[in-house]
Amino acid sequence: MATVEVRDLRKRYQDFLALDGVSLRAETGQLVTLLGPSGCGKSTTLRCLAGFLEPNGGDILVEGESILSTPANRRGFGVVFQNYALFPHMTVAENIGYGLKLQKLPKGEIETRVYDVMKLVRLDGLGDRLPREISGGQQQRVALARALVLKPRLLLLDEPLANLDARLRDEVRWLIRDLQQQSGITAFYVTHDQSEAMAMSDMVAVMKAGRVAQFATPREIYQKPVERYVADFTGEANFLSCDEVAVTGEGRYSIAVAGTTLDLGGVAGITSDTPVELLLRPEALRLTSVDEATFRGTVTKSAFLGAALHCEITLPGGGVLKLSAEPNANVRTGDEVGIAIDHSHAWLMPEVAP
Repeated sequence: MATVEVRDLRKRYQDFLALDGVSLRAETGQLVTLLGPSGCGKSTTLRCLAGFLEPNGGDILVEGESILSTPANRRGFGVVFQNYALFPHMTVAENIGYGLKLQKLPKGEIETRVYDVMKLVRLDGLGDRLPREISGGQQQRVALARALVLKPRLLLLDEPLANLDARLRDEVRWLIRDLQQQSGITAFYVTHDQSEAMAMSDMVAVMKAGRVAQFATPREIYQKPVERYVADFTGEANFLSCDEVAVTGEGRYSIAVAGTTLDLGGVAGITSDTPVELLLRPEALRLTSVDEATFRGTVTKSAFLGAALHCEITLPGGGVLKLSAEPNANVRTGDEVGIAIDHSHAWLMPEVAP
C-alpha cells in the first residue's frame, strides 16, 4: 500500500521516443489505469514502474522516495502479465507459493498464506493440479494469487484479461477490482479496452504517442475530454463542427452549430479563434417532434438491435448524429425527425489539446 508518483518519465529506444514526459499520481489504495492503443507507451510505463526497464529521464517516487536505483526484485511489487507466466511443471499451489519459497519463509507459513490466497481468488481444491489441467480463467487467477500472496505494496497488471473470452473477462475483471479494493493495494492496470478502464478505475490516464493526453476520473474522461482523441478512444461519440464560438464565462460558451445556437460548458481556455468541435454522446440525444427539436435531420440508417433501435441521422449541413431510440420507435430510413439534446452532456473541446 503506497502513494506512487511518476514525474516526467522518459524512455528512448535508439531513435524512437517511447515515453515523452509521462507524469501521473496514484494515491494509496487507488487503481490507476493506463489506457491507449498499441505503441502509446502504457506497457513501457508499467515496465519502468516494475523495474524491468530503466528510464532515460524523470523519476518514480513511492511514499516520496525515488525507487529508480532499487532493482526490480527489491521493490516489493506484485506483477501480473497477460501470458500468466506459470511454471508448467509446478502445481497451482507451488506456483502461488514460489515467491514465498524464494524468501525462505517457513513451510508452515507458506502453506497458510497459499491456502488463504487460493480461497480469496476462488481456487479452493485446485492446489494439486498442474496449469494445463485448469481453465484459462483459473490460470489467470493463479497468476493474480501469486502476486497477492507476497502482500505487495504495489500491484502492476499488464493486459491481464487479454487472453480470456468475453464471459471470463467480465468475471475476472470484477474479481480483480474486488480484491484490490478489499486489500487496499495501490494498483496500476494497463489495457486498450475502454470498458475495462471505465468500470475498474479510480483514475484513468489516456495515453497518446508516449504522453498522457488526459489524467482524470473515468466520468471526467468520458464526459469532459480535453480533445477529440480522448473522446474517440473512450466510447461512441458524435462530433459537430462549430460555425461561431463566443466565451460567456470560465469554461462556458455560446456556439453556432448546425443552424442553432447553444450555451454549454467546455474545456477551459477556448477562444473564438480555437478550432473546436461539439461532442454529443449518443445517450445525450433523443428523438422528438420536429417542432420541439434542437436539430432536424433525415434518418439515413436504422437497425433493430433488440434492446434499442440504432439510428444515424444526417443534418442539413452534412453532419451525422448516431443515437439509440426505443426498440419500438416508429422510425424508418428517409424519415424527417427532430433531435433533442441533454445540454448537461454536450461538451465543447478543441480538435487537438494545446
